[in-house]
Amino acid sequence: MSLESNIWKIKVIYFFSSLFFSAPVAVLFWIANGLSLMEIAILQSVFSITIVILELPTGYFADIYGRKTSLVVGSLANLLATIVYALGHSFLEFLLGEILWAVAVSFFSGAQLALLYDTLKNLGKEKLYKKISGSAMLYSFIAAIISSVAGGFIGKINLRLTFYACIPFFFALIPLSLGLKEPKIRKRIVKGNYAKEFFSTIKTYIINHSGIRAVIIYSAVVVAFTQASLWFYQPYFKLCGVDVMYFGIIFALFNIVAALSSKYAYFIEENVGKWKSVVSLPFLLSLSYFLLGNFVFYFSFTFAFIHQFIRGFSRPVITEYINSLTPSKARATVLSAENMVNRIFYASVLPLIGYLADIYTLPAALLVLGAVTLITGSSAILILRKVNCLNFSS
Repeated sequence: MSLESNIWKIKVIYFFSSLFFSAPVAVLFWIANGLSLMEIAILQSVFSITIVILELPTGYFADIYGRKTSLVVGSLANLLATIVYALGHSFLEFLLGEILWAVAVSFFSGAQLALLYDTLKNLGKEKLYKKISGSAMLYSFIAAIISSVAGGFIGKINLRLTFYACIPFFFALIPLSLGLKEPKIRKRIVKGNYAKEFFSTIKTYIINHSGIRAVIIYSAVVVAFTQASLWFYQPYFKLCGVDVMYFGIIFALFNIVAALSSKYAYFIEENVGKWKSVVSLPFLLSLSYFLLGNFVFYFSFTFAFIHQFIRGFSRPVITEYINSLTPSKARATVLSAENMVNRIFYASVLPLIGYLADIYTLPAALLVLGAVTLITGSSAILILRKVNCLNFSS
């Protein structure tokens, strides 16, 4: 079992774990099983809250017991969640499924990218991280495109069948994770009190580390305001007069743009420059919201392609910044902390925008979102510039 094989296995793991055939028909499935929209909202709230609670402890688990072990646990939880959904018929059964999925996401979060980075570091190829992580995320986007289109056809036959279709691929994640080789890292020595060591890690590498803290704040702004638009796309499409039958095609195009920007993130950043890349993301986000809010016509949804470019580009670039500042012994914990902060900030933004859309109009809410993105993004850039943790020279 060679360390080099981790690279292709991680890419396959990204691909298989993103084959959610149920995604395009999940709401229809819940309604068909008697759930109200309020119950559906509760399921998603429990999912998010569970991830926030588990994000840091599972990242710490990966640093102590190994990223491979973390991925195996996550794969098992993912498979169990899907089986629960495939067999379930009630709110409580689906609630159990959501909790198991949150457990899976938490154990995967941070561990995949930490294992990839340390694999490359052991091989002396860490400079290829942005290129290879971007390529891995490309596989994830391709899987999302394939499963979205296929899931719609499968769901037309039988909604429950979309969950059964996921099971063979999610089962395959277990032997794939077991087949990974744990790279050598600087092992931390924990004597006695794991909780004390855990909080010491948080204090040392997040609270007291101005550079990592600044990148996490920047990441939270970019990720939250990129993802905030997701729940407003469909009503916006209707506002533009786009027929519902074209929604799936538009979302497929969104994923293609995100996939390509993820794949070539390393190339774009190397040619544009680190500082220009960092500065441009919040301003491009803000611009896209202003365009969406000010110009509403049949093809104005194309302004949202800017979001998809940023969605694909930002992840490999920002995680590389964090990896470069973090020692291997704390890498999964810090990446999990970044994901947790992203989710908290995202969850705090969504209700405000939804409230504004209900009280005023969706275009007005998008304009406010553009203004808030501009203000918070500028503040995050100033913080990064002040600490100069990334040695901006280009």
